[in-house]
Amino acid sequence: MTLLTSFIFFVQLLLTITISGDNQTFDVVIIGAGPAGIAAAIDLKKASTSISMTILEARNRVGGRVYTDTHTLNNGVSADIGAEWIHAYGVENPLYSLHQQLQTNEDKQDDHYFHFDEPEMTGCYDTTGSIVSRQTCAKAQYIIDKLFSPKYNETLRVRDVSVWDIIRPEYEKISEGQIKRLVDAMLIGIEEYEATDLDRLSARQTFFGDDKEELDENMALQRGFGSLIQRIFDRFALPVQLNTEVTRIIMSNSDRVQISTKNDETIQSKYVLITVPLGCLKQKTIVFEPTLPQWKQNAIDSMGFGNTEKIILQFNETFWDWNFTTFYIAGASFPFAICAPKKRILVFMIGGTRARHMVASKDEDTIATILRDLRRVFPNHAFKLERYRISRWTQDPYARGSYSYYAFNTSLETFETLARECCHNQLFWAGEHTSSGGSVHTAFATGQREAKKILQRLKIK
Repeated sequence: MTLLTSFIFFVQLLLTITISGDNQTFDVVIIGAGPAGIAAAIDLKKASTSISMTILEARNRVGGRVYTDTHTLNNGVSADIGAEWIHAYGVENPLYSLHQQLQTNEDKQDDHYFHFDEPEMTGCYDTTGSIVSRQTCAKAQYIIDKLFSPKYNETLRVRDVSVWDIIRPEYEKISEGQIKRLVDAMLIGIEEYEATDLDRLSARQTFFGDDKEELDENMALQRGFGSLIQRIFDRFALPVQLNTEVTRIIMSNSDRVQISTKNDETIQSKYVLITVPLGCLKQKTIVFEPTLPQWKQNAIDSMGFGNTEKIILQFNETFWDWNFTTFYIAGASFPFAICAPKKRILVFMIGGTRARHMVASKDEDTIATILRDLRRVFPNHAFKLERYRISRWTQDPYARGSYSYYAFNTSLETFETLARECCHNQLFWAGEHTSSGGSVHTAFATGQREAKKILQRLKIK
């Protein structure tokens, strides 16, 4: 073989490798390596080794909105930037057995149940520096419970209104003073939990909807929830292409869907499972050709997608009550905190409009505001802030927010519509926004749900 012939052969080989790399063909492509995408990939891989499959992930890591930071805080302390607990922890939870299998002896000692809103574990403070008695704290919680246990409002038969519309008349009867400021702090805590303002949250669904919340046993993971998701991913050695942002999906009458990426790659697949966050679907980060059916787009547009952010602070000492798992601060700008005394950490959480305003502010302004209020509450402690981390899911290009909520006139049927396959039954949908619950384990379950549908299409039992 001459030198010229060898050169031509080498060039042809490179071209072949490039073409095959840029034009990949699969039975199933999963878009998004969060819990839903990972769950689907596990079940597809278990079902048959003959299925050609890949996961396309825009980030440089797996896990999506479940991410553990192991670098920012001192002494190697981990901090979950997104989801933090396995909710509804028990044998029926799809993550339960995986967590049990992947626990080390150290995990078994350190992982523990975390309880919200138990009176003896919930503290109340006041920025005025005045003492808040247990009776005052309990009375504020009683008022909250009463506000959120309204009698059925006939208005809701005709039209949906906001939670604030329903509770406002009773709220306005509360006398000014410490109790009202504590109630305000607790309402801000509820907005964080719901990821939206109370005047944007459906009263019909919140108070009288069909989906009742599960009795919650929350498992806190010492090494972090994101670490567990990574270990699950590694355990099954799932195929993934990181740093691969999908920009366009083209459906035709053929048996293949064409996927284009920001890297100018073209990938083809019989079936596509879309697990990207609802925030990305709302902002149309992926272009669909032709456009999605109107019923699907209507569901995307109508379901709420909110904002919840964390300000994680690590101090040189634990200066609050070690018995508290959470506390409220009456009169504070950031009034709700979760406590991790062993790690010397307070996690302040904020949602809705307040979260968006916080994200738009400078870090130093946010930190200064929180420290100012803490010094008012604990004037006799010379604590020092060592490290901090602020989440910014609202600004994250691959999240565009935190998780879904019931906007006006949405219901379980909206979730079901978001979950329904479309476009010649080639596009499937999973993620927390395709099932009620808004939790990691419910997102995981949606991936399992869609894997079953795809296996039926592939005629694999």
